[in-house]
Amino acid sequence: MSSGFEKSLQERSARDYADFLLPHLGDGSLVLDVGCGQGTITLGLAGTAGHVVGVDLSEEEFAHARHCAAEHGIGNVEFRVSSVDALDFPADHFDGCLCHSVLETLDRPLDALIEIKRTLRPGGVIGVACVEYGGLVLAGPEEELLSRFYAIREQVWQLEKVADPYRGRRLRGLLVSAGFDRVEATTKYFSYGTEEAVESFGRARAEDCSDRWYSASAQKYGLATASDLEAMSRAWLAWSRSPEAYAAFAWCRAVGWKPG
Repeated sequence: MSSGFEKSLQERSARDYADFLLPHLGDGSLVLDVGCGQGTITLGLAGTAGHVVGVDLSEEEFAHARHCAAEHGIGNVEFRVSSVDALDFPADHFDGCLCHSVLETLDRPLDALIEIKRTLRPGGVIGVACVEYGGLVLAGPEEELLSRFYAIREQVWQLEKVADPYRGRRLRGLLVSAGFDRVEATTKYFSYGTEEAVESFGRARAEDCSDRWYSASAQKYGLATASDLEAMSRAWLAWSRSPEAYAAFAWCRAVGWKPG
């Protein structure tokens, strides 16, 4: 198992990112994790549920998770290639579903939720979560420049139709519209307020400034010059060493139940 995946397991765990869904699962639950990505949350769900199926668009996404499951004897998890547009599962099949960091990337999120509901048994629970860019908290040196980094990312996401940075606030309405009952929406902040967390977060954002896609898109749409991006990268590195630095991101989440 790679050191990068081990770090991801710690930073993106079910304990932190699926805590709003875990209380509604049991050791007999059959659970679907839609858009599981690397599978770090999927592996964590397997510690609570009876069996978990993680799906994503590419086998390569969860290669490390498969290796980790085999290495640690986690036998109640599997990974499959499938799309939320047409899930390769029968109706009334799963007891629960996690849909994390997916709906904001879709043009038709309501259709995806209706397809997920089809695969849930009557009374089955769904948990959805999206980052909410309107909930950014940022303090420290050169706040204005670092805030611009996020403003550019929001614009690029929308211009390139990569994701909707404000879909988190719509989750309650989307679940109700999809026909789920007893919908409850909440918000959780992930905070970066220790020396180690600030350094890691700031260095990662500095690297993002030179990311090929972000840099090319920002310049393509006239949102920033190469010089601007270099200045942002230097600012993030300075921020990562500052005792005044603090950041927090809002994640909107919602749970609902299939009528049954």
